[in-house]
Amino acid sequence: MAAPKAEKRTDDPGASPEIALLRLSYERELIEGSLAPVKEQITTLGTLEKQFATERDYDAAITARDERKRLQNELARLDKELLLLQSREQALKTSLLPDRIKLPLDAATLTDLRHEGGAIVGWSKVGASATWKLPGLPPGGYEVMLRYRCGPAEGGKLLIKEARFTLLATIETTLKGPEERSAGTLKISDGSGTLTLAAQALVTNNLMQLLGVELVPASR
Repeated sequence: MAAPKAEKRTDDPGASPEIALLRLSYERELIEGSLAPVKEQITTLGTLEKQFATERDYDAAITARDERKRLQNELARLDKELLLLQSREQALKTSLLPDRIKLPLDAATLTDLRHEGGAIVGWSKVGASATWKLPGLPPGGYEVMLRYRCGPAEGGKLLIKEARFTLLATIETTLKGPEERSAGTLKISDGSGTLTLAAQALVTNNLMQLLGVELVPASR
């Protein structure tokens, strides 16, 4: 009879990233669930320590103090382990991302803009914007790739923003028709939040005609 196969661990090079991610998520949730009870015990022991000291029951006060310090050390250990699990979990999530994350133009919520001919047009007013709901991306840096058309008398500044961080890009003339250009790398703190492109400044009366938006994980 063949021996049963050993269970693959998250650090097993043969384990699939999806399974490793599930295990890391489970371990993280276990630790997160234990933090509140440990903190509550530390607070209670601190109160008991003061109470026993007031009552001059010094042996009991020392016991409460020692137990409180032990739990504080345990809390510090759990905190370090949680940070490590979160880091590993984020790295795995990033590794499972496609090379490019496309933000469909027809999924954008428009302000002072409109859809026309497969593009987002009407960038003739400062503050005009297009906003997308992000598809649950892991936090990190993402290069913002824009495909657009910009005439010689058009262009200006485009503000790209998420929940906390912003990026300012220059929209320059595209001499050979539509071109794809990098707007730079934006740090995304909330991958389930929103991403907004907004006209910040105009050279004349139009910024561009936007034909595509894609995000490239900075680790690629």
